[in-house]
Amino acid sequence: MRGGAVVALSWSVGASAATVFSENFEGYTSFPDQIPWGDPGNKGIPKISEGAAEVWYGGRFETPDNGSIDSDLYIQKVGGGSNPTHTGRFEDDAGLLFKLNTTNLDNITLSFDWRTFLAETNDRFVAGYHVGPISGFGACTGEGEAGCFADLRTSLPWYRTGMMGKTLTGNWTQLLRANAANSWSNQTYLLPDAVENQSEVWFAFWLDNGEGDHGKLDNVTVTATVVPVPAAMWLFGSGLAGFGVFARRQR
Repeated sequence: MRGGAVVALSWSVGASAATVFSENFEGYTSFPDQIPWGDPGNKGIPKISEGAAEVWYGGRFETPDNGSIDSDLYIQKVGGGSNPTHTGRFEDDAGLLFKLNTTNLDNITLSFDWRTFLAETNDRFVAGYHVGPISGFGACTGEGEAGCFADLRTSLPWYRTGMMGKTLTGNWTQLLRANAANSWSNQTYLLPDAVENQSEVWFAFWLDNGEGDHGKLDNVTVTATVVPVPAAMWLFGSGLAGFGVFARRQR
């Protein structure tokens, strides 16, 4: 029991800040594709085996002009403009997603760099999150297998389109919906309490509209305060366990 008390005391020191997700695409070293010509990159969803630091998913949010979800995703060697580093890229109502377990996390903050390229009047860079599971996805290890992709147009639509245009369905909490911006910008959001202590929170970035028009993404991080299990509760659990051992010995 003395050892348990020591552990509990160490846990009672307090919460600590941590980075719980980080992706800058700099792990990529191979850029065999050129889409469009003269723009080297690595086509498809970001993969762990090719240099991604985190597990990524690909989704379709609205009706595309053509092609598969994977064909509308790309890791670009040079982000362009003020960013000479590798970046993620998406087009034609496709986007990149990742998920987090936020149990025991507080002060969750999302930060990312973004821009568009060749974006037209109706194109929008969209970012937001969904609390809870998304049934369209399956098992995904970050290698672009079938479970890494989902068509969300009917199973979890972002918008409802009516006579007055697009309105949010409530499936997603939208953080950003921005028109053409050919210079890089940073967005940072302190997320509400509803995002904390959830088994699944999905974050998504996509380009609304735009076949051949690009949304670009870089330096995605999620930081949070990690809240330890209260020492008193741990000691209580340890006490019950010790009582159980004592009772078995008595029997």
